[in-house]
Amino acid sequence: MDYKNWYAVSVMSNKEKSAVAQLLERRAVLHDTFLEDVQYLQRKEIQVTKAGRKTVRNKLLMPGYVLVKVKPEVVEKEDGTRVSMFPPTTFDLITQTSGVTAFVNCDKQNPLPMRPREVKKMFDLCDDAHLEAKQNIESDFYVGDVLECIAGPFKGYNVEVANIQGDKVLGQIDMFGRSVPAEFTKFQLYKHDTARS
Repeated sequence: MDYKNWYAVSVMSNKEKSAVAQLLERRAVLHDTFLEDVQYLQRKEIQVTKAGRKTVRNKLLMPGYVLVKVKPEVVEKEDGTRVSMFPPTTFDLITQTSGVTAFVNCDKQNPLPMRPREVKKMFDLCDDAHLEAKQNIESDFYVGDVLECIAGPFKGYNVEVANIQGDKVLGQIDMFGRSVPAEFTKFQLYKHDTARS
């Protein structure tokens, strides 16, 4: 994927999906060849319910913004030099679309593109591969293990592991005669050398 020539566009709140649809529709109707792609970025997150069920939910990475990829127009000046610039017809197509408020980082009618490394980082955050990597981190802890908390506000308490999500350990501690859920990092917990049952 090419990460050059991406621009951030501000849109009305909760109108990201409709703004993308309208931009793509207007591109087709007006036969614009410079507007190459329009995206609103969603990141998948794993959420665990109180019952311990895992669900995957889509969450907007940049609420109120969409990304547009626009190919620069090459214009030849009177002296014969060639200059690439943002196409004025595409600028009008984007800014006059319902729900679109303005370009981010725009100088008059010449918006500045985002850095390719920033765009790559955003698209990588939306990739599904990070979910699997987060779940498959090796761990010495297992669900049902009783561990000792060695750091943080629950230092000294025993923790029964209820769930493991990447670096987070969801556990139950016995406090005031009740079982209380709490979240820990793996570095806050210590497993004593005992055989696993």
